[in-house]
Amino acid sequence: MSHDCDCGDAQDQLFQYLDAELDEATAASVRHHLDDCGGCSDSFDFHRRLKGIIRTHLAEDMPVSLEDKVRELLRHETA
Repeated sequence: MSHDCDCGDAQDQLFQYLDAELDEATAASVRHHLDDCGGCSDSFDFHRRLKGIIRTHLAEDMPVSLEDKVRELLRHETA
């Protein structure tokens, strides 16, 4: 992808960009587009914040009772 990444390209590759899964040239093109396009930049910021919130909540400890239920279900599945 060249430096003339358009909104469609940026939106199609947004999640890969957030997950650092793009090659450097493509990531640079998306980053350049985000710097110049307020709408895509707003979308990127929203998804970046949402991903952070999800990661924070997934990092919290699950209740022991839920953990026990999951372990029991896994034991039954693998038996």
